[in-house]
Amino acid sequence: MKKFEQFAKEIGFNQQVLDNYVTFADAHYNTFYITKKKKSKKRKIDYPSKELKAIQRWILANYLNSLPVSARANGFIQGRGIKRNAQYHLKKSFLLIVDVKDFFPSISQKKIYQSLQKYFKDKEFSLKLSKVCTFKRFLPQGAPTSPMLSNIVFKDLDDKIAKYCNSKLVVYSRYADDLVFSCDTRSTLTDIYLYVRTILTQNDFKINESKTKFLSGRGRIVITGININEGKLTVRKEIKRNLRSNIYNLIIKKDKTIKINSVLGYLSFIKDIEPEYYTKIVAYIKRLKGTSAM
Repeated sequence: MKKFEQFAKEIGFNQQVLDNYVTFADAHYNTFYITKKKKSKKRKIDYPSKELKAIQRWILANYLNSLPVSARANGFIQGRGIKRNAQYHLKKSFLLIVDVKDFFPSISQKKIYQSLQKYFKDKEFSLKLSKVCTFKRFLPQGAPTSPMLSNIVFKDLDDKIAKYCNSKLVVYSRYADDLVFSCDTRSTLTDIYLYVRTILTQNDFKINESKTKFLSGRGRIVITGININEGKLTVRKEIKRNLRSNIYNLIIKKDKTIKINSVLGYLSFIKDIEPEYYTKIVAYIKRLKGTSAM
């Protein structure tokens, strides 16, 4: 049975010092806001201090990453990601994407404690872990432990939703706060929506109605930034167009405002999602370099 004293020894902290971080965790956060895509809205970030963040990272690496999560969860888990999330829904005619409103702030310290107690039987230890990983009794947007804790807390819901979807021949996957459903009949997805709205409400989550979407193969189907219309994963045309433009301006015009790390990031993304197009981009870069050397 895991005890708090054992935790302090493992992490190499004086028990009293570590207990102070647990008791007064809220005092070790800074809050700031970043502008969302819709510039009228801002996202609140509660960021832990360097010392508290180090403790949380240790907890993540040594405790949380080894705890079970749903097979349908794809966000913030090693070996999974947006590609896996989109692959679930290839060659389906209809999709429903449900966005959970204020996902992290909807996960309370109590929910975290209850989830951790399933794996750490010592009540004091589970409680102190939940305290040191929360801010004002809720999951903070900014702590390194928050993404994995959200998956751990949401596991039971993921499993219940997946079981219901299986009975309706509907495919389900989740990436963070985006729940994705697909099948070949739209009416079935209407039933799924009603079920999901009910079960989320029962567990203190709310649907962001403005971001919830019903999609069909007649229009463009994009899941976590990946297009699946052609029966295979492809990168959106806007991303390709912008990348080619940035590469041209970087190599030919020597534009120093172009962020190289951003270009490299998109190249890596394309290589993973659409390797055939990545080969074309590499050839394009070689041609431009040949031109600029003349």
